[in-house]
Amino acid sequence: MIQVGLVGEDPNDTAAIKNLLSSKYEGKLQFKPLLKGIKGYQLDNPKTSRALEQEVKRTSCKIIIFIRDLDGFDTQQDFVERKKTWFKKLSKKEDVLLLNVWELEALILADIAAFNNLYKCNISFTGNPMRQKDPKEFLKSKTANGKRQYKESHAPEVFQSLNIDLLIKNCAFFKEFMLEFEGKLSA
Repeated sequence: MIQVGLVGEDPNDTAAIKNLLSSKYEGKLQFKPLLKGIKGYQLDNPKTSRALEQEVKRTSCKIIIFIRDLDGFDTQQDFVERKKTWFKKLSKKEDVLLLNVWELEALILADIAAFNNLYKCNISFTGNPMRQKDPKEFLKSKTANGKRQYKESHAPEVFQSLNIDLLIKNCAFFKEFMLEFEGKLSA
């Protein structure tokens, strides 16, 4: 079984991506979170970068997925370049960057029916998930008056329910990530 490392801005993000990808690659890939407990702002810290470099060297992972939030739109090239520069400093050629436009929750918008089912709500979202500013706050506001309110800690459970094929179809940045990931897996 191929081991794939996961480095993210939040343990909920790495668990969410682990749950999402595990459904597609069950029995083929094993996903292993690295640098557990690290928060996004810490990833830019030189001390954390050194710790990550050491953990990456110790791991037997064939590929490492680096999960970062852009906290902006993909048209903000200075934001994109900063994240890509960070990724290049820490990664090897087999690794892949999942750069979320704004935040990971944008992927939930790509399969809003699964979210509606879990939260017993009726959110209508037909736009481009990449163009929704602050998708986490959007989901929180839409569930604020319901029986169950969305929180970041719910992401792993929600991602277990998402249809990965819908995410690929409805979200361009995720489609690009999956194409690159699949290519590196088969290399």
